[in-house]
Amino acid sequence: MHFHGYAWAGDGRLLAKESERRPVEGGGFRTSGLPPMMTGWWLLRPAAQIRGTWTTPTDAADWLAERYAEHTPDGDPWLPLPTRHRYAIAQLADASDVVWSRWLSGSRWSGHYAITCPNRTWPTIPCPAGLAAPPPAPTVTRLAARR
Repeated sequence: MHFHGYAWAGDGRLLAKESERRPVEGGGFRTSGLPPMMTGWWLLRPAAQIRGTWTTPTDAADWLAERYAEHTPDGDPWLPLPTRHRYAIAQLADASDVVWSRWLSGSRWSGHYAITCPNRTWPTIPCPAGLAAPPPAPTVTRLAARR
C-alpha cells in the first residue's frame, strides 16, 4: 500500500458542478481539476494530478500538515494540528483515505487529500502512477490432525 496526495483550492461554488465530480460519460470528470465526490475516485484521474506519493502513513500525514499550515496559518482552535496529524497517521495506517478541507474566506475552498492505493473501497481501480500493488500475503492452511 502507498498513498497519493491531491489538492484543490478555488471558488467553492464550483463544487456544485457534480458532472465534473462523478465518473460519468461525457461529464468531463477525467480532465476536471475539481475534487471527486468520492475520495477513491481521485485514482481515476490522470497521474499528473498527483501532488506526491509516499510509502508510509507518517510521510503522507506530514504532507497534509504542511499544506494545511499553508492554508490555515492561524491553526484550527477545534482540532490542533498535532492532534489532527496523529489522527491522520492512524487513519492512513488503517488504509482509510484522509481529507483535510475548509472554507478559507468568502467562497474560497481548500482541500488536501491523502488517498490509499490500492484503495480498499475501490479495489478495481488501478494505480494512476502505475505502481504495482504488493503481492498478497501467503495464506496458511492448517491441516486437521489425523486420529
